[in-house]
Amino acid sequence: MKNEQNVFVPPIVFETYSDFRGVIDEAAMIVYSPEYYHGPFTDEPKRLRRVTFTAVGVQRRGIPMTFKYILDDVRDIDRVASEILEELENRSHIVRGTVETSRPMGELLASWP
Repeated sequence: MKNEQNVFVPPIVFETYSDFRGVIDEAAMIVYSPEYYHGPFTDEPKRLRRVTFTAVGVQRRGIPMTFKYILDDVRDIDRVASEILEELENRSHIVRGTVETSRPMGELLASWP
């Protein structure tokens, strides 16, 4: 009898975009999620604070893995993010959204001894 278990593998976070670039061709999909500064005035233009790029469905030893790269702390983040998005649009399937990366609460409770 085959005994299978579902195993939650958290996403791997790359520190550099060049490392992330190495997995984008193998990903089933790339998801990006921009975050903006929230100023006190509603008529202010939005200022980009961070962009999270997630490569979903990268096969490693038969297991679909998730890889992330977080773009922040960059002086000209709007320009750099635009360049990365343009490259990703030309190389892969990319969508704007978020990826749920935590395990459901019921699953967490069931795994306690």
